[in-house]
Amino acid sequence: MEKNITFILFAYNEEKRIEFAIKNLINYGYVYVLDGGSADNTRAISEKLGAKFFIRPKNDKGYGETEEMFEFIKSIVKTDWIYWGFVDNLVPRKTLEKFVEISNQSAIKHVFVQVYTYLCGNTENVITKTDSSLFFMKDFMDFSNGKIHKMGRFIGKESEILHLPNTKEYAIRHYSLYDLNKFINNHLKYAEVEAKQYFRDGKKFGLIYLIGHPIKYFYMYYKTAFKNGVYGLILSLLYASFRLMVYAKLYELENKITLDGMEEKYARDKRALLNEFNL
Repeated sequence: MEKNITFILFAYNEEKRIEFAIKNLINYGYVYVLDGGSADNTRAISEKLGAKFFIRPKNDKGYGETEEMFEFIKSIVKTDWIYWGFVDNLVPRKTLEKFVEISNQSAIKHVFVQVYTYLCGNTENVITKTDSSLFFMKDFMDFSNGKIHKMGRFIGKESEILHLPNTKEYAIRHYSLYDLNKFINNHLKYAEVEAKQYFRDGKKFGLIYLIGHPIKYFYMYYKTAFKNGVYGLILSLLYASFRLMVYAKLYELENKITLDGMEEKYARDKRALLNEFNL
């Protein structure tokens, strides 16, 4: 049977994880690695395992769910169906078999699948369960006005959408890998991108968001992460701080708070002080 799925994997210096992801998918469709400029062995490993390797378009938006990225993907993909994936995810066999079945019919055009996230290296406890739009017919998605961590807009009919069961046998596993340095560096970038999107869309800063969202995120993670002990608590607090960073950045944008602006204000006071010395 002709393969009708292209599995897209976004990668950047993923030589330690790319093998798992490609072996997981390669027998069910075509695997395309969209690389962000890796300096390690990501390309060599990918091509050895049968995946096609592409350098993805550069963009200044800080995330991949953009119209430009989707148009590039459509230009290289020959199949009707696309799986939008990442190298830290693995897909169960039952889900992949269902994907193949769906790819050979025309009634369903958009599939939501549960993503189970693990943290702290602990695979016994699922931290979050998210209904994600990762599998779709390429001609029925619109990525214009795309936003970080948000998939495109489905332009078909409600009856053409399928939600796979929220069970472990169908759920994609997300092996989230963070220590403190990686978390701070990545989420500071995410916070800035999200805040700029809010600012662009006219969403206003509010104390209810500044206080409420960190509390919500802490509860969302810690209700399960507590099983991971102290590190589960640390990561839950870090996710809460991420939401704090988003609204702190939005406040800065609304009030034009910049380092240059601060420096200019300081400079006026510095000049006044130096005048006392007749300088």
